[in-house]
Amino acid sequence: MRFFSCLLLVFFFGCTYFTREPGNPPKINGIPIPDEKRTVYIQNFRNNSYGIAMHTQLSDLVKQEINYRGRFIQTREKSQAAYRIYGEISHYQQVGALLDQGGQQLSREMTVICRVELQKAGGEKIPLERTEIPARIIYSDQVGYIETEGQAQTRLLKILAVRVAEELERAWYYSIAGKVDGDDED
Repeated sequence: MRFFSCLLLVFFFGCTYFTREPGNPPKINGIPIPDEKRTVYIQNFRNNSYGIAMHTQLSDLVKQEINYRGRFIQTREKSQAAYRIYGEISHYQQVGALLDQGGQQLSREMTVICRVELQKAGGEKIPLERTEIPARIIYSDQVGYIETEGQAQTRLLKILAVRVAEELERAWYYSIAGKVDGDDED
């Protein structure tokens, strides 16, 4: 009997997992947004900073995050997309943040700023709340939770990808819904 109840419990949690929000299309006043208005093409991000190959990793992470969230439907063909996403890393900086008594660096601070743009298929730009999205972390290769520079960079870019996806989805949704700053129109 216990086995059956555990199996039943796992089944219901499994169903909840597969029907959670990222798989469901967003709605406006209870009506799902049609798939034609959800298609998006993500142009590979450009690099306008000193961070080597960060733009390719950020492009991949943004694509993964948008797929995970499920609000947009990605397409590989630019001509089939209703919206286009463009981005570039405009700033990358790494500085020492904490020194020991001998002047050796114990931890470092890494900052990245990404400039993003969302356009309709015709070229009309959709206004974003922020066009430049920053992310900053502190890491150490000697003290506490030890990370290499590459691991810290990956963590930083994952944080940035989440912020980029949130910003783009919010601007897209409010442009379709006809709402500005999240105001409800009843």
